[in-house]
Amino acid sequence: MFKTLVKIICVVTICLFTTNCTSAENSTPSSNQNTSMQTTKNSIDLSSYFENINGTAVFYTPDTNTYNIYNDELSTKQSSPCSTFKIFSTYVALDNKTIDANNSLRKWNGTIYWYDAWNKDIDLNTAFKTSCVWYYRQVIDEIGQDTMQKYIDKFDYGNKDISDWDGKTDLDDDPRDLKGFWLETSLKISPLEQVQLLNRLFSANENPMALAKLKELMLVYEDNHTGLKIYGKTGFGKVNGENTDAWFTGFYEINNQRTYYSVRLDDPKNPQALSSTAKEIAINIIKNLNK
Repeated sequence: MFKTLVKIICVVTICLFTTNCTSAENSTPSSNQNTSMQTTKNSIDLSSYFENINGTAVFYTPDTNTYNIYNDELSTKQSSPCSTFKIFSTYVALDNKTIDANNSLRKWNGTIYWYDAWNKDIDLNTAFKTSCVWYYRQVIDEIGQDTMQKYIDKFDYGNKDISDWDGKTDLDDDPRDLKGFWLETSLKISPLEQVQLLNRLFSANENPMALAKLKELMLVYEDNHTGLKIYGKTGFGKVNGENTDAWFTGFYEINNQRTYYSVRLDDPKNPQALSSTAKEIAINIIKNLNK
């Protein structure tokens, strides 16, 4: 069993970092890439990590302008970003000073929510880590639809559709403070677009302090021996009681090189298609490829 696992890891590693995998030019590189460098797109087999769950994984390394993709077809399918949108909305809120990182506490309104961690006064750190919807609903309302649309357009976020601002097309009986355009309604984005968006956001470096705070919030794993650091955010959505979207999106850094990634599970009938599973899959792949 151990020898077989080692062989699988070796094969995946070879596919990711040699030119023996299937390669093709990507005709639509992100706006911040070095357009003089040829874009390489590799199709890789990571099925052993997904254990029969339908999903996709996209990795993009700007330094080499290389995409490594498992399940190409699903990688371009747009769906709701769910709580991965907190990456973008956090940046927007810090950039336009809707949130003061040093004074970010917001008062709980007394509503008893399904997640006990939300039933108290919450600051930005806790809101991001617990994915507190009511906190971000307040923040996004204060940013305002016109301003948010400008940021959405500027960074070319998915389908750029925030028309269902209040989440009215979401038929769940949740209160308004648990609904929004980023939660299974109008806004859509694909895993491929997720990594391109993050590359645009971080490479623009227009507000280094906001990006530094965002990185701090996103840190989920650190290996002091190898220097590997993994940053990310989960996202999860249900429609009609089924697990419609399960995300883990972010980037990792090692040896002074950054790689953006996005894992999304698309398997509504599978009870294991959860954001926690997507996170586990992503971290296992990244750790095994950077031993």
